[in-house]
Amino acid sequence: MLRKLLIATSIIAGTTFSAAADTDKNVLGWLEHVRIADLDIQLDAKLDSGAKTSSIHAVILNAPSRKDWDDEDKSRDIVFKVINEDDEERTIETEIVRWAAIKTKRGGLIHRPVVELEFCLGGLLIEDEVTLADRGNFNYETLIGRNMLEKADIVVDASEIYTKRARCSK
Repeated sequence: MLRKLLIATSIIAGTTFSAAADTDKNVLGWLEHVRIADLDIQLDAKLDSGAKTSSIHAVILNAPSRKDWDDEDKSRDIVFKVINEDDEERTIETEIVRWAAIKTKRGGLIHRPVVELEFCLGGLLIEDEVTLADRGNFNYETLIGRNMLEKADIVVDASEIYTKRARCSK
């Protein structure tokens, strides 16, 4: 009841009511710049609450097969490149933490490697799991999903883009 009264009062007063205004949430636009920590490369990121896991455009250079990944005696290291819209690229070598089963539009499943990366987004350092995918046909190199949004207490303002710089101090 009180919430309805507050909403009605704010509408009458000509202001907007935002759940994020009453909290310590970080409000960012639906499109932001993001940096991979410790790498001097800026990527465009779509903040998408409809996606569960974040994803980054990656060209995989060397990786174990999913079958070999299950073998504890074999390497779980993966080497991949990230490339931004200016064709700047960085090579990353890290460990695969798991494989994600992704449903395709046609009803099948594909498996993508998942790694942990640390991002700088809106001045926040966020470490989380990211799937590696071929996003070459998408508009944005990076997709930030619900898991990362929740972890960093980020609320997406669908009317805004590029609200903050992708710089973080360590």
